Amino acid sequence: MLPRHLNNVPENRKAKAPYNFVELPNDIVKVEPKSLPQHNVYYPESENRYTGRIKCTLTTESPLYIRCGLTKEEFACGAESKDLPNFFYTGIADKPRKPVIPGSSLRGMLRNLIEIISFSKIEAVSDQQHFFFRAVAAKKDDPLGNEYRKLVKNVKAGYLVRKGSNWYVQPAKTIDKSSFIWVKERDLSKIQTLIKMNQREYRPQYINVSFGDTFLKSPRRFTKQVSANKNLYPNLGVIVTSGNMLESSDSSENLYRRNHCIVPEINNDVDNIKINDDAIQHYRSALTDFQKQEPFDQDFGVLEAGRPIFYCEPQNGQTEVTLFGHCPNFRIPYSPLRDGKAASAFDFIPQSIRKSEKFDLADSIFGFIRHQDKDLQENYDAENSEKLKALAGRIFIENGICEQTVNDDIWLTGDVENPITPKILSNPKPTTFQHYLVQTSSEKIQLKHYASKAPQETNPGETIIRGHKLYWHKPNVKQEDIEEADTDKIKKANSQYTQIKPIKPGVIFKFNIHFENLSNIELGAILWILKIAADPKYCLSLGMGKPLGMGAVKIEHQVLLNTRSERYSGLFNGNQWLTGETNQSNTASKSEACINAFEKYITDNIHPDDHPEGYNAVKLCEIPRIQMLLLMLRCDKPPSANDTRYMTIDTKEYVNRPVLPTPFQVMGVPEQDKRRVRNITNRDLPKPKKENPAKLSQKFVEGQILDAKVSNIKGVEVTYQLLDGTKKTTKEHKKAAFLEEGQDVKVRITALKDDGSIKNVKYHE
Repeated sequence: MLPRHLNNVPENRKAKAPYNFVELPNDIVKVEPKSLPQHNVYYPESENRYTGRIKCTLTTESPLYIRCGLTKEEFACGAESKDLPNFFYTGIADKPRKPVIPGSSLRGMLRNLIEIISFSKIEAVSDQQHFFFRAVAAKKDDPLGNEYRKLVKNVKAGYLVRKGSNWYVQPAKTIDKSSFIWVKERDLSKIQTLIKMNQREYRPQYINVSFGDTFLKSPRRFTKQVSANKNLYPNLGVIVTSGNMLESSDSSENLYRRNHCIVPEINNDVDNIKINDDAIQHYRSALTDFQKQEPFDQDFGVLEAGRPIFYCEPQNGQTEVTLFGHCPNFRIPYSPLRDGKAASAFDFIPQSIRKSEKFDLADSIFGFIRHQDKDLQENYDAENSEKLKALAGRIFIENGICEQTVNDDIWLTGDVENPITPKILSNPKPTTFQHYLVQTSSEKIQLKHYASKAPQETNPGETIIRGHKLYWHKPNVKQEDIEEADTDKIKKANSQYTQIKPIKPGVIFKFNIHFENLSNIELGAILWILKIAADPKYCLSLGMGKPLGMGAVKIEHQVLLNTRSERYSGLFNGNQWLTGETNQSNTASKSEACINAFEKYITDNIHPDDHPEGYNAVKLCEIPRIQMLLLMLRCDKPPSANDTRYMTIDTKEYVNRPVLPTPFQVMGVPEQDKRRVRNITNRDLPKPKKENPAKLSQKFVEGQILDAKVSNIKGVEVTYQLLDGTKKTTKEHKKAAFLEEGQDVKVRITALKDDGSIKNVKYHE
């Protein structure tokens, strides 16, 4: 069982966000490689394989914007995409007035949704972005406090040494039992070249100095005497300046509370220590803008031979440095010793549902490339399916072409020449772990983070990522909801703003989805999504600006199946091409049969813990995680604007790390959260009401798994009480000795009565 997110976050601990998550499945629904069709033949419908196209009409329900690409000339001039406000287009002549929805955008939207509904792998998560502690977390109730303090309690200073491609630390001399000395900025008055922290041009510096101790009678204390004259004081070292960790005020009083540190000269009496190669790579891949400025190297940061460096000594038998930085309070990656690597979001995806050699429906429909190495890419071989490294997709999506003429008013501003400057939308912040990771408690001190135990092959771990991220729809989105009205903000942070030319609601696009040799199950998955996209209650999401409510679209569709034997029996049909689409009399019933086949395949093959509490689902919409998806797609009754806004730093809404609730709770229907397995921390909460057993009796099938309780044990005879109160007694020759009265268990239906009710059950592992 995977960790499950809280189903009822207390009101005073609830976070707000324009996004939420569809939780991960407990396992993927696999597809056998040998069931995939060959690519050199068309299969007849008698083999449950379909070829044809789906005519789609897309209508924008809120403003839509997809940015254009760079032309060859624009790229050569060094133009940035953020400076190009035009909507995507394909023809230069049509650039002013002919917006186009790229087929790649439509394909990405469709694939993402099919991955969710088909319980496929979650692969679009980078394992290269490694996370670091973003705060020292001195408060006792902060979940990161103890973790950070454990790691930095033995910080030392030294100097970088390079030998070939390897990096080493040569420890500094120890003075007053420390390899670096804190010194107040007020004690550095003799250093004329020092740029102080209250000066606009302040930046990190390395200044060679000599230093020594002097006792002051008033006030009575030792102070450091520091000079740029190397011959003035007995000790040599380097002043290292960094950001101000203590005060942000520029008052003269607080200037004297700002600290820098001095690293004494190299200690040649001890051996140097190698820096771990992975630690070097993680450091370089996660350089901040601060670490790329002068005097640091843009690509290597602090890595420069002879430069002072701060590091944690190797512990527990290790021989290499894994933690280092440019100042004593350096950034530390979460879980730095997990398999020799820093933690990433990818680590918190269970191995059974992340990148693997197992095939799923998304793979079979859209294709894949397992490796970039061409030597590892092999053609499909049914006899050696485990060697399959690449597979061509069998679905092809055209660009969406705007139906309106060039004279129609389709632009949000009313004029194609007038762009708008939208509010700043920054990149996702997965380091906000209280939103992006499953939380089993709302208490701040108990929050899970990227230093928590990640899932392993045989261990579910302490937490996992929340799942597929989607954005809530917003009603009646207007230009003023999107546009930044504060011109002063734009002037102050001009580099962070962009310009766009969105189209307004009600604009129509047409495109085709072509498919070849799709099974009834594969075609059913596509049609299930398109059926939802045509329902007045739901919208899909496309393009930029989703947090602002942009990109809501509806899609009407018509399926046209293609009889290939008819298509190639001739060339013309009267004055038209012979397409093989002449007879569509049974297409509607075939489409519905495909949807039913897809739903049955999924509900029959999902993990038992993905079924709702009390019974096994027979329709996709009965599965809790699919219900989460449908709530996220609702456009007729979306959550309130206040519940789906970004929290602000100004009002300190992030300070106590509030937890993002599930879609059920955001929509005000927590009682609908009927996931089969409840968290231990949730067991004290009211359980959702069970469905009426009489209604559920029709859904019982042999082999179905149910929740039950052991009510009585007599010898090998065990009596199970089902959720509807029904009791069934059966002989458990092997299991009776291991069961206890009152124990919660799962049972498997082994026989049904003529009326469809349960006749007998057996204990299920």
